[in-house]
Amino acid sequence: MNFILYALAHTFIVIPLILGYNLVFGKGKILHFGQEGISIVAAYAVWIPVMQYGLPLPIGIAIGTVLSICTALFLAWLSFRLDADGLGVMSIALHLALLAVVLNWQSLTRGALGIPRIPRPEVIKNLWSFTIVTGIIAAIWTIFIYKLDRSKFGRALTALAEDKEHAESLGIQRVKIHTIAFVIAGLGCVISNTLYPTSIYLLSPSDYGFPFMIFFIMIVIAGGPGRVWGVVVATF
Repeated sequence: MNFILYALAHTFIVIPLILGYNLVFGKGKILHFGQEGISIVAAYAVWIPVMQYGLPLPIGIAIGTVLSICTALFLAWLSFRLDADGLGVMSIALHLALLAVVLNWQSLTRGALGIPRIPRPEVIKNLWSFTIVTGIIAAIWTIFIYKLDRSKFGRALTALAEDKEHAESLGIQRVKIHTIAFVIAGLGCVISNTLYPTSIYLLSPSDYGFPFMIFFIMIVIAGGPGRVWGVVVATF
C-alpha cells in the first residue's frame, strides 16, 4: 500500500509541471526544452532560504515564484529572438548552465550532496494526508489548465501554433500569448518543486538532469501534444 501511495503522490506532484510544459511545448508548439531549468531555479530558490537561512516556507515560495517567473520570462524572450532550433539549443544550454551553478556553488547549494532533511508541513506529515493533499492540488491545477485550454487564450495559442502570420494578422498578440504560456509553465514548476523535495526529504541535483527533461517530452508526446486529459493519463 505504501508503494501505491508513493506512486500516486509522485504522479500528482509532477502533474502541474507537466501540464505547464504541455501548454508551451504541446499546445503552443514552441521548441522549448528548458522546463527542468526552471525547475532547478524553483526548487533551490524555495528551499535554500528555508533550509540555509531559516526563513518561513511562504517566503521561500514567494522567492521561488519570483525567480521562476523571471527564468520563464527569459526563455520567452529567447523564443522571440531565435528560430525554433536556436531556442531548443539555448533552452538546453540554460538548463545545463543552471545545473552547473548548483553543482559548483557548494557554499550555497551544498553541490552534489544536495540539501537534506527537507521538512513536510505538519498537515501532510503522514503518507495518506500527503497523497490526498497532492491529489487535491493536482486536481485544481488540472481544472485550471483545462479551463484555460478552452478559453480565448487557448484558442489564440492554438492559432499561433498553426499559422503564426495568419493569427497575428487577425490581431492575436504573439508576444503576450506566449509570455503568458511561459509564465504558467513557470508557476507549474514552483508547485511541483515545492512539493517534490518534501516527498523524499531531500533536494538533490541528481533529480534535475537532462534525462528527466526527455521523460517530460515523452509524456507530452504519449498523451498527445496539447491534450490536457491525455497528458494527465500519460503521466500516470
